[in-house]
Formats: sequence, structure tokens, C-alpha cells
Amino acid sequence: MGDRRPVMRLFVAIYPPIGVARAMLQTLRAVGLAEHREALDERVHMTLQFVGDTDERQLDEVTESVERAAAGIGAFELRPVALVSLPERGEPRLVAMKTDAPPEILEIQRRLAKRLARRPQERQGFLPHLTLCRFVGAAVRVDREVELEAFRVDAVCLMNSKLRPGGAEHVEVERVRLG
Repeated sequence: MGDRRPVMRLFVAIYPPIGVARAMLQTLRAVGLAEHREALDERVHMTLQFVGDTDERQLDEVTESVERAAAGIGAFELRPVALVSLPERGEPRLVAMKTDAPPEILEIQRRLAKRLARRPQERQGFLPHLTLCRFVGAAVRVDREVELEAFRVDAVCLMNSKLRPGGAEHVEVERVRLG
């Protein structure tokens, strides 16, 4: 038998307040999409960096990278600006809430990518967005401006995604406060 080490599927994310997530999902429902699988309120998030499968023995190193990426950056606001289909080219797979891109989020994401991206292409092309649904059947293009309140971001979270038959379960590993 081979040596089996515990593996975590890690990512770094921002979670909006639950009321904001609900408002985003309500805006999505108003579009009237056909076949799609909507995110649960508590799973609506913005992935800043996908880390991927990580041996549990590397957890301290990854946590330190997240802490260093957030160091010296204060809390900031994110403003939802549009519902969009992604990817922007090719067949859409999901609908997301695109946000503005304040310098703080761009700097945190740049630092995370520099420290945690495993392939060079993972260091480019960050589009701030929160995934709201994935298409199940026929996909459609959505590009609709929205007027929703900005929300305060005062932490980034290192998360473990546990894949389950009913969808992924997000378990917080570490919360790093900003400011």
C-alpha cells in the first residue's frame, strides 16, 4: 500500500455579508435564466487565488503566504457593477457578479498569485467577480449593469473545498483580518 497523506483542496476568498449575497442572487433571479444551478447564499464568494490540492503538512506555509499577502492592506469596499457570463470568450459556463477593482484587492491578488500560483498563467488576468450560478443546460450570454450597495471587505479567508455529491462544502481554515 502506498503512503496516503491527507490532502486539502485550498483557495483564498472573500465572502460578502449574507444579506449582500442574497441581494446578488435576487438580482440574478430577475434575469429569468432557464437551466442553472444557483449558489447557496453562504457559498457566494470571490476567489482571489485557487491553491489546489495541498498536503496538510504544507498548511502552515500556505497560511503564512496568505498572511503576508494581506499584510499592510487595510479594509476596503467592493461595489457590484454587473451580472456577466463567464468565460468572456467561448461557451458561457456561469453567471457572476462583477465588481469594481479597488487597488487593495488587486494588490492582495497579485501578492497571492506571486506566492501561491503553481503555473505562470495563474498569475494573469484577474477579473474580480463572485460566482452566482453555473449553467446546467443551454447557456446564455448575460451582461447587465446592476445597482447594488458596496460592501466592506475586512478579511480574506483561506478555505478548504471538500467535494461532496451535492456540491462543494467550504470550510474556513484561516481568516486573515485586513488593516
